Amino acid sequence: MRIDRFALAVLVLTAAPACFGGTLAPDAKALAAAPAPFPWGAWDKLLEQYVDDQGRVDYHAVDRAAFERVFAAVARSSPRRDPALYPSPDAAKAFYLDAYNVLVWKNVLSRLPALANVDAEKVSFFHSTKFVVGGEAMSLSDLENQIVRPQLEDARVHFALNCASGGCPILPREAFTPDKVDAQLSREARKFCNERRNVAYDATAKTLKLSHIFDWYRDDFGREAAKVIAWINTFRAADAKLPTDAKIEYVDYDWTLNDQRLIRR
Repeated sequence: MRIDRFALAVLVLTAAPACFGGTLAPDAKALAAAPAPFPWGAWDKLLEQYVDDQGRVDYHAVDRAAFERVFAAVARSSPRRDPALYPSPDAAKAFYLDAYNVLVWKNVLSRLPALANVDAEKVSFFHSTKFVVGGEAMSLSDLENQIVRPQLEDARVHFALNCASGGCPILPREAFTPDKVDAQLSREARKFCNERRNVAYDATAKTLKLSHIFDWYRDDFGREAAKVIAWINTFRAADAKLPTDAKIEYVDYDWTLNDQRLIRR
């Protein structure tokens, strides 16, 4: 079988053992057969089939062959490698959001059945394990902090990126797609900002308990406490606005794997 230069580059990237701390990537045959651009319909079907209405995933039941085809598509193309295949900002945005969530699934599936808590493997999970995205090797942290956040410049992405943990935003049962991504991001931001587990105000104590997402990424939400609260308010109803001078506390983040067998909401 002929291997083109791109496939050869991926093979070089994956020459190290595919262990945690190495690079997880499709083999040459899967890469050659991968669709381009990204197959939104195939990813949508997997999400609908294996994610419940609470965002919990039945990882043990996932059709591995179908998933690996989607995983290979992330390696095959990207807006940086093939801009003509992703001609609009929304196409690029949808790709990177879906690519991140696909890579998280690959990370989880590669660690089963042992993985039950992401925090126990946080450094390996987010930093030292790499994947191939459009021919480039990168970790989940690289993808989020070198591409998604600085290039998309949209704080709503934090409610679309799912880190496979109980404290994460609820994973939607559909792919983010170029034609709907803006509305989808607003929907997910609204959902997150109105869940009591993420945003809970105690009027008596004038204390606002927030998800750590608003702490870790405070620069994206305005940095200053009052601006962060004002950002949240844009996604809350008129009768549910939060006082911008409330005292903020951050709730403990739940790193339990968002497996249907492990987590309850």
